[in-house]
Amino acid sequence: MNKENELRGEIKSILEAMKEPEERIIDKHGSNEYGLDLILIKFDAFGKLRAYGVQIKTGDIKCSGKPTQKIKEIIGQLTIAFGKSVYAEGKEYKLDGHYVVTDGRFLGNSEDYIRSACAGIRNLHFIDGESLNEFRFKYGHKVNQFRET
Repeated sequence: MNKENELRGEIKSILEAMKEPEERIIDKHGSNEYGLDLILIKFDAFGKLRAYGVQIKTGDIKCSGKPTQKIKEIIGQLTIAFGKSVYAEGKEYKLDGHYVVTDGRFLGNSEDYIRSACAGIRNLHFIDGESLNEFRFKYGHKVNQFRET
């Protein structure tokens, strides 16, 4: 299993342990993913189910003027993802937000470059390795909380 698949599995496990029964965490990696690794169907503050896309990368994401291949890939995947509807249990959703997650860092002006290239995409969030570690520390214990020993 490659590092990106391992990271996706870990994040999915934590999100599954945190979710409400009506919420869904859908693994879209592979065929027909349309630029998404995970789709989160979560309740908003008013109790309505909303969809969020998650794109998972490993390593540092760099940009110092000229975009790298990784930056171009992220922008292309975000563009594809926001042009598609997602379906869960017979319901159609438009993405209300998107997370770009890496276990590394966003270096240089990578976040600004991605944001400016994806100006029409709402609620674009960046989760770096430090934020990911905080997420693991805060919620990772829930994964094994209800398993039999």
